[in-house]
Amino acid sequence: MQIQKIYIGGWFQRTTLHLTEIWDFLKHLKSTAGFDQAALKEARDRLDVVSASRKTAGLEYILVETSVGITYRIYEDGLIILEKPFADLESDFERIRFYYEEKLSKSLSLLFSKGAPVPKELANIKTILPYIVTVRDGVDEEIKALYNKLGEEIYSTISSKQVDVYRSSGLIIINDLLDEELAREVIESQIFFREFKTQLHRYLAIHRILWEKIAAIKEKGSIKGTDVDDLRGELTDYQKTIELIDARINQMDAYIKTRQKITDVEKVDAYLNPLFQFKFETLQDTHEYIKYLWDMTSDYLDSAIEIFKELQEKSTKNSISSLQLITTIGVVAGILTYLGKTALPTFTQIGLLYFVLLLVMTYILNSVISKIYKRKKYKIKGANIVKDIQ
Repeated sequence: MQIQKIYIGGWFQRTTLHLTEIWDFLKHLKSTAGFDQAALKEARDRLDVVSASRKTAGLEYILVETSVGITYRIYEDGLIILEKPFADLESDFERIRFYYEEKLSKSLSLLFSKGAPVPKELANIKTILPYIVTVRDGVDEEIKALYNKLGEEIYSTISSKQVDVYRSSGLIIINDLLDEELAREVIESQIFFREFKTQLHRYLAIHRILWEKIAAIKEKGSIKGTDVDDLRGELTDYQKTIELIDARINQMDAYIKTRQKITDVEKVDAYLNPLFQFKFETLQDTHEYIKYLWDMTSDYLDSAIEIFKELQEKSTKNSISSLQLITTIGVVAGILTYLGKTALPTFTQIGLLYFVLLLVMTYILNSVISKIYKRKKYKIKGANIVKDIQ
């Protein structure tokens, strides 16, 4: 068995504008985002770049060669593929992983650290990137022995067109896909599919978390006036998260269509479908489902915010009403006191003291009544809801 190359990769929504920013960073050490020049230099130096060139093949991409034996391509749609010729498998795994996570990811994170924030639910997610290894003349017993040596358990073996694909949670081996350029295209498409589905699965998980949090607030049945502001603020935070993720989900459809257009159906699809069970139509259906689910989550949150807005207005209205009542009583009492007088009152120190005392008593009385209203429990309309089946 002859081991050829090791690949890993990832994908996150990007455009040709971002590709230009990466190019300016790599080639000219420039950024329009106003970063400190020293920070930019440190970020580029850690990449060990020997050469960078801009190319076009269906999609525009930057090809980077490094002094540590790793080559990678950054495509305009955000797909990144790293490859390394075989030397020693376990050390190769560590070197390519380290470069991706500790060098390339950190440098690109700096470059795109300004602008719309990444939702905290998506931040600090450690992506497990299976290594993809291409081999030639691999025998079944040899490949299984290699998996055992690496402590990986094979869960799938598929053969088609004289090509074999072995899969475990941390390693994919492609045996006898002899055309190196075709192998790269198949690997790129496979990584795009996997990363796309992984993002959709994250959004599904976040939907469930947010739905439960919103439901826990909305299903309280009744709530104290003092808690209305805090809970509405919590819902507003969820709304920001939903809006940020909603924008990302709505972008994703364009990436499917672009990848589908540039894929050589006769060549790449002939291997993707039987070997990896990936179809663009299935990916689009999954995306549409997540979009619908996210729209439903947004509507559910909006209804909860509207309820708490009404409760907030009701609590404020009660406080204002109590103040109006106290003021009215004070005015009426003052008028009644002087109805029988034949002259206007004169200014005295006792009168001033009486006036100040009246203001203090009014303030205390208003505070007491206001607290009573705030402690009052308000019924949440629509508390009994049917949960989403998901």
